[in-house]
This record gives sequence, C-alpha cells and structure tokens, in this order.
Amino acid sequence: MKLYVERMIKERDDLKGKIKKAKAALENNPFDMTETGKELLTEQVKTMESYLAILNQRIEYESGGEIRA
Repeated sequence: MKLYVERMIKERDDLKGKIKKAKAALENNPFDMTETGKELLTEQVKTMESYLAILNQRIEYESGGEIRA
C-alpha cells in the first residue's frame, strides 16, 4: 500500500475518534457548554463528517476502487 494512503487511513481513524468524542460531549455536556457552544460544536461535527466522507472516497480511489459520489 502506498505510504500516503496509509497516512490517509491513520488520519481517517483519528478523525473517527474525534467525531465520537465530540458527539459524546454534545450528549453529556461535561463542560457546561452554552447553547452557542453546542451549536458551534454541532457544526464542527457536521464538517468533520463531511471531511471523513471525502477521506473515505480518496482512500477507496487511491486503493484502486471506484468513487461512489
């Protein structure tokens, strides 16, 4: 496997962990976030999920698969 694909896979796995932690923070609110803070974190999670989808497509493409748009 190409080194840059391996780096994308590691980045994807790290991003999945960050998304999971952010969603848990939204559900449990351990930091007493304000409504604005929750809204901003929600938008951040959406953006991270979009980035995750793009990373998955790039990994699939660079691994010889077809992109499913």
